[in-house]
Amino acid sequence: MGLSLEALRRVARHTGSLLLLRADLAAEELSVSVRQWLGWLGMALAAFALLLAALIAASAWLTLLLWDRLGAMTPAALALVFALGGALLLRTLASAAAASPAVLSQTRSALREDYEALSGALATRDTGAPG
Repeated sequence: MGLSLEALRRVARHTGSLLLLRADLAAEELSVSVRQWLGWLGMALAAFALLLAALIAASAWLTLLLWDRLGAMTPAALALVFALGGALLLRTLASAAAASPAVLSQTRSALREDYEALSGALATRDTGAPG
């Protein structure tokens, strides 16, 4: 038994409403992600500025302290220590970025659930089983 034209209109209207709801969910998820990332970026920049000032002061102090013993090797040793610290931080950042969830993952999951529910309902209707 075929679907009536009115039933098709209702299905199309409900599908459109569902897609608009999912688009709203995606927009909200993106806005939350943007606010979160901007907050993190602001804190990271402030922390970077403070750490850079501390690093400059500590480097000057260590250079003055060790110059009599190591001479010109003092800046080289400091550069090596800073390079190792930077490499460790970059590795930590790369692993944290790899572990973070994908953008719009909640929206994709909800859309997948909607698709499975709709295809299950249509398959049930096509086989003539009571739904």
